[in-house]
Amino acid sequence: MYGGVRGRTNFALVLGAGLLAAMPAWAADLGSDGVADLEERIAELEATTARKGNRKVSLTISGYVNEQVQWWDDGAEQNVYIGTNESDQTRLRFVGKAKIDKDWSAGYIIELGFRGAGQGTWNANTPNGTNAGINLRHSAWFVESKTFGKVTTGLTSAANDSITELTVAKTITVEKPIQIFTPNAGFQIRQNGVAGGNVTWGQLSSIPQAGEGDRYNVVRYDTPEFGGFIASASWGEDDLWAAALRYTGEVHGFKLAGGIGYSEISDKNRNIYNANANESPGKGNELGLSVSALHIETGLFATFAYGRGEDDLRPGNNVDESWNIQAGIQKKFIPLGNTTVFGEYYQGDFGAAYNGATGAARTFGGSAVIGSDVDVWGLAAVQSIDAAALDVYISFRQYSADIYTVASPNGASGVDEFKTVFSGAKISF
Repeated sequence: MYGGVRGRTNFALVLGAGLLAAMPAWAADLGSDGVADLEERIAELEATTARKGNRKVSLTISGYVNEQVQWWDDGAEQNVYIGTNESDQTRLRFVGKAKIDKDWSAGYIIELGFRGAGQGTWNANTPNGTNAGINLRHSAWFVESKTFGKVTTGLTSAANDSITELTVAKTITVEKPIQIFTPNAGFQIRQNGVAGGNVTWGQLSSIPQAGEGDRYNVVRYDTPEFGGFIASASWGEDDLWAAALRYTGEVHGFKLAGGIGYSEISDKNRNIYNANANESPGKGNELGLSVSALHIETGLFATFAYGRGEDDLRPGNNVDESWNIQAGIQKKFIPLGNTTVFGEYYQGDFGAAYNGATGAARTFGGSAVIGSDVDVWGLAAVQSIDAAALDVYISFRQYSADIYTVASPNGASGVDEFKTVFSGAKISF
């Protein structure tokens, strides 16, 4: 996911060599003191240049840019926007590492995310979205042992982060299985061509991407790998704990990947209905899993993901759950690189919709939303160009929903579908 090349350019040596090569012939008349001064200055520049090997801690710089063009139709309006693919956001990562001895090492990770226009927040009236800018994704240090595992402290992934995204095919570049609302999260749901209330597609689920996990300020422990398995646990914030088990490997001609994770959150948190945040703490929990298999000879693959979230403080139906299946083929049909073609189907069953910050119920058709069902189907293709570390993609999705309200407990009528086609590229470095 973070493919790239190591930042190993010795800027000081290149600069010094260029200066020496450009000197006119009279430079040969410099005294020994002048040459010594120049060599000393080059040494000073080299000592302050971040590169692998000049200090005890190495530095690896990597990341990618993922931008796209998106056409959308919300049932009444159509338009084309350009911005950052939020399923696999543009980012820049710095990783430092130093060996302590043959078994132990220490290091750090700093990762920044970039949005030109935030795909997840744009809507019919906001083509640039509302969250353009830079966000801090990781800032943590770690101590690692080949024998005993790894401890990480700081802002980083909880143990269950991305547990619903494990796949052996190149599909995450386009879209995440459970984070299905990225292309239309900010769009109001329409009823017979007009805005049906104060609820958007992304707000139908009061627990965003239930089961997927997230990044927090935590202490995290990961075991060494045992037969392809790695177990993880984390604790932090006030209060959050999570545990997960992951597997990657090859068995009888199949590439396999999978994992399962669980977390509990108490007190005020993004996954908790916050209307009573100043009273006694509540509790939320999330369960997520994914499993993926690819037949190496044929390239056929399938991926299944499931997420469930429960919020004890949310009134009414307080459970959100969803599942997604993707299936297709990934094979090198042309010399450029692998071609990945797949279809997918998603089904979400969400509880009551609330504004977690204010405690107010979200409405549709003038009545409070007490539950909803969402169905999504889509087709996508990714072409890898190995020589340029480039992935070019195109995807189609169609969203439909049954929305249950106090006034229409059997389902509101006239809910408009949402359709979108988006295409872009991700280039890694």
